[in-house]
Amino acid sequence: MEFREAISQHFHQLVQVSRKDIFGDSDLKYSPINLPEDSAIMFAGYIGVNYQQGSGLLLLAINPGGGGDAYTKRIPDDEIFYPLLMEFKQAGDAEVLPSFERINNSFASIVQRWNLWRILKPTLEAANKSINDVAYMNIVPYRTRGDILPPVAARKEAWRCIIEPTIQLLNPNAVVTLGKKAGSVVEKLYSGERHLYCVPRTIGDSWVSEDALAVHRKMQKDLA
Repeated sequence: MEFREAISQHFHQLVQVSRKDIFGDSDLKYSPINLPEDSAIMFAGYIGVNYQQGSGLLLLAINPGGGGDAYTKRIPDDEIFYPLLMEFKQAGDAEVLPSFERINNSFASIVQRWNLWRILKPTLEAANKSINDVAYMNIVPYRTRGDILPPVAARKEAWRCIIEPTIQLLNPNAVVTLGKKAGSVVEKLYSGERHLYCVPRTIGDSWVSEDALAVHRKMQKDLA
């Protein structure tokens, strides 16, 4: 089975893992109060069209945003993206790969309009990669109420059943965490031997900190 087909089937299995499976008895406490259908849909991740096993870059954030109490209706990007996520979860065998690729194509464009792009773009440049060369995942792939940090048990369970098996399949050359929250999870749970970096984020990703620039310089040196 070719890689794109194999990874699409893998992600299709992942999206069947429910919020309850990840959050357990604390699910109600951590569920956003608005848009419950969207908060019940997993964004398992993105795999760039040019991603290569063994030499690719895996970017890890902590969990999707959009769980704030004031978030009462979809933003325009979510009007595009969340129907694609729902379509993928429900896809029959013949539609898994094309549906997966529609998510990837959409994300590659949409992410460049997010605040996240302010830190993601220089991180990609430091690794000499484009968005098409990398994989991106959230350690906990569900929104939380008020965008708060998922509980320890949810982080561990998501790592066990989602992130760890995906790392084995992707076989990245380097793992880059976006933000210290994601970095702390990886530091505790990751046991691989790949290059590992944590790029600090600022509030709202409004600027690139000196600490982040230092990590970028190390990446440029290590990954040249």
